[in-house]
Order: sequence, then structure tokens, then C-alpha cells
Amino acid sequence: MPAQTRVLTAIVGSYPKPRYVYGRSGRSLLDSFGFALDRRRQEVGSDEFAKRLDKAALAAIADQNRAGIDIMTDGEERRGHYVLHIVNRLDGVDACNRKRISMRGGTTEQDAPRVVGRIRYKAPVVVDEFLFTKEHAKGLAKIGLPGPSTVADCVADEHYGGDRKQLACDYADALHHEVEALIAAGCEIIQFDDPVLLRYPDAAQAWGLQALERCFAGLEDRATFVVHICRGYPNKPLERKGIAYKANQDYYRDILTWLAQSRLDVVSIEGAASKLDVSILGAIGRKTVMLGVIDVGENDVESVESLVERANDALRYVPAGQLILAPDCGMLELTHASARKKLANLALAARAVNASLR
Repeated sequence: MPAQTRVLTAIVGSYPKPRYVYGRSGRSLLDSFGFALDRRRQEVGSDEFAKRLDKAALAAIADQNRAGIDIMTDGEERRGHYVLHIVNRLDGVDACNRKRISMRGGTTEQDAPRVVGRIRYKAPVVVDEFLFTKEHAKGLAKIGLPGPSTVADCVADEHYGGDRKQLACDYADALHHEVEALIAAGCEIIQFDDPVLLRYPDAAQAWGLQALERCFAGLEDRATFVVHICRGYPNKPLERKGIAYKANQDYYRDILTWLAQSRLDVVSIEGAASKLDVSILGAIGRKTVMLGVIDVGENDVESVESLVERANDALRYVPAGQLILAPDCGMLELTHASARKKLANLALAARAVNASLR
């Protein structure tokens, strides 16, 4: 990735799925742990479904091109779940015979894939997805991969005897092969999605960061490495029940402080829905921060003026060359009309901010 000299824009990962791919809500897909997309594939047929996924990815990329987003994905249209899309294709994982587990600090339960042997790499998983994005994107193509701590929280361990650190490290070693393959294919920006780092900050500092850096050890100078630490996808049903499911944002300052000393290049955090106190951004040191300024849990579209104001607030604590504006998290739960307009306003806001800095 070229040296950054201005405020950039990015999409975190996911984009709404068209009805011809998945007819129900993004929330229902998340609740199924992504397996509903596999059932949809079986209903439609693999060849026809692959065509529909390509069409959806092209549409997601076109919306980002039209808006003028700097760092882009394919909307993760081919993914039922951002973690299991990767994990289920590794050796040692049984994705068919699942087991009910408690996740995210006990806030949710899921029928998760079982780890029945040592986790190992088999073959490239998302290289083709990256190449597709790179071919059609006007901005820089980015690929997202689940981080080790989050993977350890999303599977039913029947091999490691509860040793989450060893499971995470073996996964990191497997993922290292995928990172190498992506870089060989020309990928300049690789993002690790590791929200669990925020839920268990002690474990994150003790071994979570070690496992994360193991994913790209020795490759630091060959790509830009991002970690996205969201507080959890919006979940309106849990909110209506009064269940606190979001990770504690008070940990962000501490995490930014110790990630400032890490080998990562960019740290991505939520900031919109929670109205985060952006004074914590000063803790990032010389790293770049990807700040969530778009609420992905509400279809109401942020005005350009409000986004400019939020960006200017952030620029009091980090320079323009260290700020990327983005949604809080993936946009899967939004309507297409809302997502499209939110991205357009995000790009317009960034242009306005950059023009005022000249």
C-alpha cells in the first residue's frame, strides 16, 4: 500500500446480500452462523449459485467504485460467515457434525464446527476472491481473514483439551500459508478480524497478539496488515431483550496502547453507534487508525456534514496520514439503498476534509 498522505475511506468487509443470493435478513444469516447460505446453495445448485455470487460481488464492488471508496472488498458476498468461511476449509475441522457451544463471553450460543484434529492448511481459500476484487475494483483491493483469538472462540474444541492458545497458534500457522499465497497474488492489504481481543483483553495481551502476529511473521514488509476489533455485529433481538452483547469499549484505549507497539500497521475500531470518545485515538502512536463513523445497525443515513465533523474531531488526535474513515463493522444487516448512500456520503465527507487541509 502506498504511503498515506490524506484521509482515506474503506469498507470493513461485508455488504448486504441481494435477494437472489439470500432472501432473508442479514441478521438471520448471522443467527444461522452462516450455514443458511450453504442450504441456499444446495437449493439453487452449485453452478447457478456461483453465478449469482459473482453477480452480487460485482454489484457490491460497483457501489464502492461509484462512491469512490479507497480500500475495497467484494462485499464478502460469497461468505455465509466471516470466520467459518475460512475455518471450515482447513484440515482438522469437521463442519458437518456440529456441536452447540457458548460464545462471546456467554452472550450467545451456536452450533459450531468441531475441531477433531490438529488445524492445518490444505489449499488456498480466498485467493480467487481477492483476484476477482482486484480485477474489478478501482480502489485498493483488501481481503479479510478471521483472527486466531476469534477462531478459538468460534469452534468446538475436541482436540486441544481446552488449550485455546495452542489452537490459536496452530490456526495462525495454517493462515500464514494463506497470507503468503495472497501476497504472491498481489494482495497489498490484509485484514484480520479479531473482535474477541476486545472481550478478553488479558488473554489478548498474554497470547492473542502473539498468535495474531504469527499469521504474518516474516512478511511484515510485503503488505499492509490491519486488525479489525469491533464490538460485535448489531443484534436488535438481543437489544429488545435488554441483553448486553457488545464488548466493553472502555478497553479500546488499553488495546490501542499496546497495539501501538505491535507489528500491525492499521487498527480498525467502532466509533459511530457508541459515540466513542475519539480522544483515545492518541494512544495509537504512529499506527494508522481505521475509525468507524458509519452506524451499521441503523438504516438512517449519516449526513456528509456530520461525517466531516466526526473526522475533524478525530484529526485533533491523529494526523490525516494516519486516519481511515469506515463503517463500524460489516454492512450485512443494512438495506442496499442505505448501504449505498452511506458509502457515498462517507466518500464525500473524506473529500471535503482533505480539501480543507490543503
